Amino acid sequence: MKLLRLWPQRLVGQVTLVLMLAVALEFVGSSILFENSRLYPNRDNQLRRAAEQLVTAETLLDSTSAQDRKTQAVMISSRATELTWSPLPVLVDRNRTTEHELKERFRDAEPSLRGRELRLNADIDRALPRDTRVKVALQLRDGSWLTLKTKIRAAPWAVLLSSVGSAFILGLGVIAAAALVLRNLSRPLRALAEAADKVGKGAQVRIAESGAGDLKLVAKAFNAMQDRISGLLRARTEALAAVGHDLRTPLARLRLRAGFVKDAEAREALEADVDEMTAMLDSLLAYLGGQEDPEPRRRTDLAAIAMTVVDDATDAEHAATYAGLDHLPVQVRPVSLKRAISNVVENALHYGGDATLTLAREGRTAVLAIEDNGPGIPETELAEVLQPFHRLDSARARNTAGLGLGLTIVQQIMQREGGALVLKNRPQGGLRVELRLPAL
Repeated sequence: MKLLRLWPQRLVGQVTLVLMLAVALEFVGSSILFENSRLYPNRDNQLRRAAEQLVTAETLLDSTSAQDRKTQAVMISSRATELTWSPLPVLVDRNRTTEHELKERFRDAEPSLRGRELRLNADIDRALPRDTRVKVALQLRDGSWLTLKTKIRAAPWAVLLSSVGSAFILGLGVIAAAALVLRNLSRPLRALAEAADKVGKGAQVRIAESGAGDLKLVAKAFNAMQDRISGLLRARTEALAAVGHDLRTPLARLRLRAGFVKDAEAREALEADVDEMTAMLDSLLAYLGGQEDPEPRRRTDLAAIAMTVVDDATDAEHAATYAGLDHLPVQVRPVSLKRAISNVVENALHYGGDATLTLAREGRTAVLAIEDNGPGIPETELAEVLQPFHRLDSARARNTAGLGLGLTIVQQIMQREGGALVLKNRPQGGLRVELRLPAL
């Protein structure tokens, strides 16, 4: 718990701590590399040290009796150097170029060896770092032989390999530590971005208030903001429902009173005005209450809904036809989807005088196309007509009723169902509206 309290809570503190740890790790690693480099002297120093050991051992054995020399040689051996004494030569001088050069370097390192009998064998390791195993025998003044075995390390390569390996491990450690900390820092930001995207699509998402102190504050503010927005939307929906209920009552009274008007023309005009006001009220309530639709999604036959809408239109003596699949299941809110199809069909009947519905399956997508023979929509305004309260000023807008929310509501419903609304002008004239939904 104490360590957790020492861990900085602010984002700046955590990033600063990561940088400090990286610098400290780099400092420790560099120190280790420096110390290792001192452990590996270069080849000249190693040869000089071996020559000095050989001369020192000779001096020591000269003052030792013959029967004790073998034991004395073993006693002065070390882990890196082995010394042996024998009365007769045990080493055959190969006298190759390598041995000749090493002999000269031994004599250069220790001038007292000049003019003395030296026999030398050198074997170079095949594997890296290609160390040289040296056996050198020196004839003592009484004719006996002192042999020294040692290894001359390929120091530059050893240091280089050691440095590269250590630096690689060091860099990997720093990157891994930084990536781990940054991953912990970025996780709340990624969750916040995903939550914001879902909220933008109408979902209610709460994010965990965890991570650095700054990120906790952001998450807390985001959740609070979402609560306030939800509260405002809920209050708006409730107010609209109340207003809608209050308005429907006087509209019903107006419709009833219109029936008592004796002038038929005036009665029909009043009833048309009441119908238009009712339609406007319904569309406004449908648009503003769309995100709060409590209807559950369930498996629904899209073909059945389309045929029902066509039957309703033909019962009202409109020119509507259906062609295509007899069944095509989708997972949707059936009432909302029927409202979307009805809106498009009503638009087609209103502006084109007829509606032709065609249902097909394209892979995993159900495509319901509604076509009419009306004037279509100017290409430059195909996107604009999906905006709320947008009404065209062209011929397609003549005799329009409502608030310009029909296609906006359709798009809203399709997005909520995971589908798409596509508008196209037909080459032969008229508009083609495609409702695309994921098919089961």
